[in-house]
Amino acid sequence: MLVGVSLGPSLLKEELARFGDALITYVMVDILRASTSITTAIANGAASVAPYPTVEEARAAKEAAGDDALLCGERGGRKLEGFDLGNSPTEYTPETVTGKHLVFASTNGSVALSQAPPQSEVLVGGFVNLSQVAERVAKLDRTTIIACAGKLGRVALEDMVGAGAIFARLWELVPDLQPVGDSAQAAQLAWDRYKSDPAMALWQSEHGRYLIEVGFGSDLSLCADVDSVPALARGQGGVLVSDDHITNP
Repeated sequence: MLVGVSLGPSLLKEELARFGDALITYVMVDILRASTSITTAIANGAASVAPYPTVEEARAAKEAAGDDALLCGERGGRKLEGFDLGNSPTEYTPETVTGKHLVFASTNGSVALSQAPPQSEVLVGGFVNLSQVAERVAKLDRTTIIACAGKLGRVALEDMVGAGAIFARLWELVPDLQPVGDSAQAAQLAWDRYKSDPAMALWQSEHGRYLIEVGFGSDLSLCADVDSVPALARGQGGVLVSDDHITNP
């Protein structure tokens, strides 16, 4: 199995080019906080999550869906006016999201999801579902790109460490895994630095410090809690649904 890592959105095109036209598994990693919030929503019974890269597209989708959908996401870390939920995983409770279709527009994660190549298997990965995502990637047994969402186009420490954690766990499951380029091994080295205390990577990151400043410091510990949310959001028909609801493979 070939596995590459894109450390940021500006590097994604180059990393994807290494694989040519191969069908791939695309793992989106946005530790703070889209990966965690989407995974939490799916674990707590959301019927689907439809990511949109822009606020305008999300508002239009919510208007079309009517009362059956919740409008979710943020800009600058804060819930937008008229949105039902922001991007804190604490908001995605069973009482709020069970059976609901979520229209989701976050600053970085939704954009990264929109960049997945056509026909790719899309998964949402984070610390909270580390084992789930690694096991699914191993089972799919396809060329894989782990795509860090980053922060406003830049490399984000927490996503690099998260990608490294997924890569390292996957290598344990697939001993003959072949890393493509240096980014995957660089990400694993970052994980090796923080694996004894993943939360430290979040506290030391630029985005982590920003979230503390705007009042979301408690989210950092939730987002760093390895295997705390055993669920997996997987793409199907343009939306994300629970992997448990998909029968193949």
